Amino acid sequence: MPASEPAPENGGRRVRPYDFQRQEALDRGRLRRLEPVLEVMAHRMAGALTSTLRLASKVEVGELDQQRWEHYAASLPEPTFLCSATVVPYGGRIVLHLPLPLALTAVELRMGGTGRPAPEPRALTEIEQRLVSDVAQRMLAELPPAFAPVLNVSIGALSSVASSMFLQAVKPTEMCLIVALRVVLGDLDGVAASLCVPISVLLPILDALERLDQTEGGESHADASQVRLRERLLEVPVEVVVCFPDVFLPPEELLGLRPGDVVPLHREVDKALQLRAEGEPYRSVRLTARGKRLAAVVVEDEEREA
Repeated sequence: MPASEPAPENGGRRVRPYDFQRQEALDRGRLRRLEPVLEVMAHRMAGALTSTLRLASKVEVGELDQQRWEHYAASLPEPTFLCSATVVPYGGRIVLHLPLPLALTAVELRMGGTGRPAPEPRALTEIEQRLVSDVAQRMLAELPPAFAPVLNVSIGALSSVASSMFLQAVKPTEMCLIVALRVVLGDLDGVAASLCVPISVLLPILDALERLDQTEGGESHADASQVRLRERLLEVPVEVVVCFPDVFLPPEELLGLRPGDVVPLHREVDKALQLRAEGEPYRSVRLTARGKRLAAVVVEDEEREA
């Protein structure tokens, strides 16, 4: 049976051929683990669009599809706009596709326009290409924060092209996950975009998600609560004071103190002082200089005062 997907413009259905001999690299059950992370990514992308275009924007995640890079690249219109970036440390390249209607609307909004009427699709000029590249770069910059709770990744070198013919993100036969995106700028009609993630980049993320699920499922609720409680307790600020020895003065000398007077501490210069936490003795320290500032160095246990 042919696969179909809804067309956002008129609510109809657009039919496309389906290759029954194609073997999907990842099970659908594994891909479902990505949905919460992708929702966070879409929300952050919407925030980046809102701040860049000065217009309330929304990004929604649609279907997840697996295609070879050569098939995905062949399905893209000509000309179009593609922005790719390396994923560090895994080396693959992710690709963000913004169709020309969306790219031209973004250019008009950045130049102070309203986006109405919708611009006629045409090839981007060199200046327009740079303006849209800035928008795409800010969208892709939201990927590392979205995946941070799962895996630490960063975005490397970026490049933008007007045709998939000039972009070889991965090997032609490598499978990629195609994330459908629906971008809505203000009250304008939504436009379909997409994010292409190679399997070589996706597998470490899925493995990290599964390890996280196993860790959370292996510990009891009580153990998890104790861990969270301990983490929060360790974040509470504690007052720490370096204490000099007490000095006793008769009232006559105390009342006679004036600016410039010297009060002897009756203590050797190299002798350790006491570090107190919330009024309780904790460690012994020695005063030292750190640049132009005064600091305290914690000394060994045997140097503590009785």
